[in-house]
Amino acid sequence: MASSKSLWRCGKCGFPYLVSIVNQWNSDGTITQRLRRSYRIVIFPTEFLHGLFSNIEARLGLSIEHLAFEAQRNASKMLFLSVPGSRLLSRPAFAKRICVDQFNRLAMLTGMGLSSTIEYEPGRIGIARMTNPFQLQLMAANVVGAFEFLERCPFEYSWEEESPNVYVITVRPSPDKPEIAERLKLEFPPGLSGDLKFDRCPRCHIPLAVTHLKWEENEGTVIDTRTGARFMFSDGHMFNAVFRELEKELGEDVNLMLVDAQREWTARHVELLGLSPGDEPLDGDELRGAYRRYLDTLPVYGQGNPVNLELLYPGVRVEILNPYQKFILAGTLQGLFEALEKTGSAVEWKESMPGAVTYTVRPA
Repeated sequence: MASSKSLWRCGKCGFPYLVSIVNQWNSDGTITQRLRRSYRIVIFPTEFLHGLFSNIEARLGLSIEHLAFEAQRNASKMLFLSVPGSRLLSRPAFAKRICVDQFNRLAMLTGMGLSSTIEYEPGRIGIARMTNPFQLQLMAANVVGAFEFLERCPFEYSWEEESPNVYVITVRPSPDKPEIAERLKLEFPPGLSGDLKFDRCPRCHIPLAVTHLKWEENEGTVIDTRTGARFMFSDGHMFNAVFRELEKELGEDVNLMLVDAQREWTARHVELLGLSPGDEPLDGDELRGAYRRYLDTLPVYGQGNPVNLELLYPGVRVEILNPYQKFILAGTLQGLFEALEKTGSAVEWKESMPGAVTYTVRPA
């Protein structure tokens, strides 16, 4: 059984201090690391990941796990490299063990699951127990990426299920690395400025709109207290790397699958939040208010800055600056429209400049 863990929480709002210290909520609709402002963080529900990959794989008739794995492996290494002096400080064996312990803590802080070290011999083997991983393959990718950062060589892994939602993962040095890993480089495009202002906790300065998230540190999970959904903090560049490669291999249709998978999830999410009760479409001020309330969650989760909302009667047009993934945001707006207006839809988008996308959703 995992040892009892406890986070130091803000006495005013209850948010974990360490999370607010590491991350910065910006006025441009993004969340970034304080130590590396180019490294973008996104908060999203883990259910979205499970549904997304299984949905796309079912439609394609093939697995995309290897693409997601390699992108997440790279993201994990980039996360550790973002700490100034990390390469130099991690050279001694004792420092590597400290880094492994910090990885375990990071998994819990981000809601990715509980991680504990069973065995670690620098340069030879690492064995860890993973409890409640947000997604087994991507969690394994995080472990492999962390070890490759420490040991400066490729690693491979194997895993076995110890009990329900508990896995033992073993990593060892590998003679080579998949060629695709070199193609799945993370890109950190510059963002557009914004003037968002958040109502913040006077003590820890976290946006109050995100305090509905509750850390269950002895489970390794982060839960939305309004809906019971599990959320996690992750890099905001992995999806772009994965779907950039998918588009190269499978064509542009894969992007439409991504949009549709997100549309379905968002429509369910809007209903869970109670923004669209009953079977009748919303209208007038009530409709505008529901759109606004949902769109206001995007910058809180680091997903982008919705700067313009226009009701078209019928339809809606929204401009978003710094969307973390333009196809996922297209599906978000399409699902939102369908949940609020109770009808099928079609979505179009146009990128007026890098980082500025205007979405138009109309009845189908």
